[in-house]
This record gives sequence, C-alpha cells and structure tokens, in this order.
Amino acid sequence: MSVQSKRLTRFGIALENKHNLRIEEVMRLGVLRDGVQLLTTEIRFPILGQVIPRIEIELSNGVFRKKITARVNSDSPFMFDGEALIATINGVTEHVPCRQFIDPDRAPTGMYNFGMTRKNGARSFVFDHHVYCCYSCDYCFKENEWEVMAIQGGGSTDYQSNFQECLSYIERNGHNFNSLYDIVWLCTGSIKDEATELERHSALARRLREAGYAHDIYLSQVVPPSVRNDRVRRIEYLTQLREAGVTRFNTGVEIVGAEVRRKYIRGFKGTYVFSDYLPIFADAVDVFGPFRAGSCLLTGMEPSDSTIAGLKALAELAVVPAPTVFTPFVTKQLAIPFCFDLDELLDAHARFHVLIKRHKLPVFSGVFSLA
Repeated sequence: MSVQSKRLTRFGIALENKHNLRIEEVMRLGVLRDGVQLLTTEIRFPILGQVIPRIEIELSNGVFRKKITARVNSDSPFMFDGEALIATINGVTEHVPCRQFIDPDRAPTGMYNFGMTRKNGARSFVFDHHVYCCYSCDYCFKENEWEVMAIQGGGSTDYQSNFQECLSYIERNGHNFNSLYDIVWLCTGSIKDEATELERHSALARRLREAGYAHDIYLSQVVPPSVRNDRVRRIEYLTQLREAGVTRFNTGVEIVGAEVRRKYIRGFKGTYVFSDYLPIFADAVDVFGPFRAGSCLLTGMEPSDSTIAGLKALAELAVVPAPTVFTPFVTKQLAIPFCFDLDELLDAHARFHVLIKRHKLPVFSGVFSLA
C-alpha cells in the first residue's frame, strides 16, 4: 500500500446519508467544514500572524463548477494534491477534479483575501469603507483582515480617511464599473455614529450612480439602534438609502438562538433576538421590493434546526437568505466548535434546497456558501 493510500485509509470517514448529492457537493461541504490537507509541496502561502492559511480552490467536473476557500488543516479527511480533492468515504476513495484558483490582481498568493476595495468574484466588487467594526463578534471574518493589516500595515482606524479612499477609488475607476460588475457591495464594519454611517453609505451610492453605474448596489450593515423599534424612522432610513441608489438592504442575523447569540455576538448587536429582525426585514421588502433584502446565517454555529428555522422565516418574508458554512479565520476562532457532523451539514444543505424550490429563492453560491 502506498504512503498516500495509507493516509487516505487513516483519515477515512463514514456517512450515513449523502442525500443523493453529487460527490462534488459532498466534498465541497466537507472541505468548508473541515478544511483541507495538502498532498503537494507546490503550494506556497504567506504566514501572517494568527491568520489560518487558506487556499482558494475551484471544483469542476462536467456541469459542476464551484469555488470555495479552504483553510489548511493537517487533520482534515479531505486532501488536495494540486489536481484533485481526494477522500475515502464509506470505504471508497473518491477523486474530484480541482485546481487552486489564483487571481493575479485579487489573490496573487492563492489565498482568499480581504481589503477595503476588492473584487469579490467574477462580476462583484466590495467597498469596505469601515474596515474596523465597533462590535468585534467572536466569529467575524474581519478578524482575518485586522490581523493581516497588523502584520503588513495598511488600512486605518480613521474611518474618515477610509471613506475618502473609497470615494477616490470611484473617481478613478467608477467609469468602468458598469461594464465590469453586476453587483457592488457597500459591506461595512459598523460605527456608533448612526447619522455619519447613513451619510457615508448614501454618498458612496450616489457617487457610483453619478459615475454611470446602473446595476445593483447592495448594502450590508448592522441595524442601528434608532431603527430597531421605531417603524417611522426605519422607513425613513431605508427610503434614504433607496433614493441614494441602493437596491438591496442586508443585515447579518448570523445566529438564530438567543443563548448562542449572547455567547458570540458583541455590543449592541448582541442585544437583538431573532424576532427583532422580522419587522425590519418586512419593512425593507416594502421599501426595496421582494428579494431586495437579505441576510447571512452561519451554519455550524448552532444546531441545524435553528438555522433552518431562521432561513424558513426569512424566505417567507421574501428575504434572500444566504447561509454560509462557519469557518475559523484566525487561531482563536478554532476554539468555537462546529456544532454538528458532516452528515448533518449535508442534511442542512438538502433542507435549504427544499426552501429554495418552495419559495423560488435567488441562489447565491459564494466561496463559503451552504447552497
């Protein structure tokens, strides 16, 4: 038996029910949950403080083509040799064609990257004009971004200068956006000055429209305190965003269960319970239209029944649910347990697709997506 065969046998896994999923989907979700072992010495990546090294890989086999970001984990049962993902499942060694994805502009090392202004896939762009966030929830992907900036320099805790840098980027490049991007995200860490936050969101959206950008502008932010229980103020706030050019309002629920929310979510955001979000989303749908409000839920942070119940409640309001698979980005996040095994993750994927079909939901399958 070869060394590789012995390794595959040692790390073999058993699944009770693959839910008739393609093996590519099983492998994709498994890698999102458990990361990937490297069976090649050809991959190089920087070591950046407490950031967990990760590679961006594309699975493709006939009609199936999806991209994911995978943390490097020497204990993962899923292995990458540079040409395929390999795993022994129920005694059978499976191979799925796969390649490391390297974008010379966005991810020259092959690692998934963040940053204040960044391409986010084929036809999407992100302005992260509040690089830091006043909440600092335990699981946040921004922990990766902050650690990279602490090591490499760049970025600033001066929100005004970050905002001006984003405006300058639009001045230099905005005339090209209409042909390059279908979606521009204003995806921010939040600040406590609500009026300034709204003003900056609106200014960026207006500047994009003035530059000739005619496609979607999605905003993602923490719902500010004045909007939480005051419907008149809420409608006013959302309408101002729409009139500035924003076409979809997003706010991350992330966790449904109240006890788990209290454990991991910090600051004012941690005082919200799931039911607080429902009237906010209902009003966002009234202002922007069906499927013009959205939210992320983290699969794996709590029992899957809680996540599915949250996705169902959002779908019934014509809100776009975008569940992602929880993954740690920095070493301290390794202490957050993934709450269930791969069998249950596959089951959650299948149950979400039932909701997609039932409610005719738009599907966003990003690099961390449950879909």
